[in-house]
Amino acid sequence: MELITEKNVVQFYSGFRGDFDRLCAKLVYDIKFRYPHIVNTMVLSYHPKSDFMLPSYFDDSVYLLEKDIPPRFAITYTNRKIVDLSDYIISGALLKTGGAADACKYAISKKKVVLSIF
Repeated sequence: MELITEKNVVQFYSGFRGDFDRLCAKLVYDIKFRYPHIVNTMVLSYHPKSDFMLPSYFDDSVYLLEKDIPPRFAITYTNRKIVDLSDYIISGALLKTGGAADACKYAISKKKVVLSIF
């Protein structure tokens, strides 16, 4: 809420692949009742299938990759695009290795503010 009230953040991007992603999406969804002007966007790492249904936590969805990426690189490239678009990264990474940790390292290299929940 501090990002909304003190930094005027209105756009939130979340994945929906793991528990932390879903937790963040739900928290933003819950906060929308107090701050209805914020937008909760689901970030897709893969092209959506024709039967894709947007989970109720989200206002909209976006696929950020400009070209087809091999599936094994899709999440890494998507994480980098999110970092590039964002001013603040909220991290739940506990480990120093893995996709979330790599995204945080990339964010730091791009001089982004990384806020750890720990």
